[in-house]
Amino acid sequence: MASYDDLNQRLRQLTAARFKDYEQELLRRKSLVEINEEFQKKRDTHRRAFLTSIGTDMKKFDAAVEHDNRMQEAERKAFLDAFRGKSANRRRPRAESADTAIRSEVLAESGQMVLPVVAASLFAADKSAFDGIVDVGPEWITGPINSGWVFPDDPTRIRIKDSEHDLSLCWPNHYVPPPEFAAQFTFTPATTGTYEMTAVLAFHGFYVLVSDDSWWNCRFAYVKLTAQMNVHQYVDAGWKDFPAFLDVRKDNTSEVTNFDRTFFPDYTAALRGGDPVIVTAKGVVEAFSHGGGTYAELNFEAGTANYIEPLFLSVQKL
Repeated sequence: MASYDDLNQRLRQLTAARFKDYEQELLRRKSLVEINEEFQKKRDTHRRAFLTSIGTDMKKFDAAVEHDNRMQEAERKAFLDAFRGKSANRRRPRAESADTAIRSEVLAESGQMVLPVVAASLFAADKSAFDGIVDVGPEWITGPINSGWVFPDDPTRIRIKDSEHDLSLCWPNHYVPPPEFAAQFTFTPATTGTYEMTAVLAFHGFYVLVSDDSWWNCRFAYVKLTAQMNVHQYVDAGWKDFPAFLDVRKDNTSEVTNFDRTFFPDYTAALRGGDPVIVTAKGVVEAFSHGGGTYAELNFEAGTANYIEPLFLSVQKL
């Protein structure tokens, strides 16, 4: 049987290997942004030349855009000041601990293994975005362009958020991979066979969308929460995708909405008895905004009541 130190080392190696894929996506998108920036400069020059050719007063046009952005910024700030704090500082739900205990007890009585989370990880394109988040811990493994990954101090309370605030008129050029989280569970099958593994993940957070689309601009904002699972015994069995847990896109809205849901992604795999298995439930927390004054935020971090809680993994031999 693998020792705790051996298992911890294997978890770190596996996480570091998976971060390589995240790194490659970050570098790929950076390259695309650099290429797109040159195209956008040329297009902007052509657009302005065309507007001038049809008699548009560009000084008045630029002043109108600047005035609209200032107005949108003032409205956005006033809205966030008035409503965001209610969700950021809300109280923790009281019933969740009792509900979790009952659920795990019933599963155990049915003969299933009920296993706690043993580790969690965070991937970030810019790890400075996690400055000040409690329980993250200082031991970041640095990647390119200030990216990195870390094992949070408390894997039972994963704190992660993403937000974006756009100031462009209609052509943003700033997209990077959103942050990812993962919860890892381990067990050793008693006998060789096919096993069904279900991760129970509780999400407590909120999202913010601010967008005011009109005939002369192209504003929208969205938030999205997606998940995958993987099983690793000797090698990865492969990532399994699930329908998005949350996917909200709005052209015209100003809203702050609480999000409290529990999900049950599952994975079935053939496993050999006697050798340890690492089960990973991974998620992507994404907020994107497009157009001057827009704002999007998906937050599982603020205050004491917003976090992701990997409750347990249930395992049953089929």
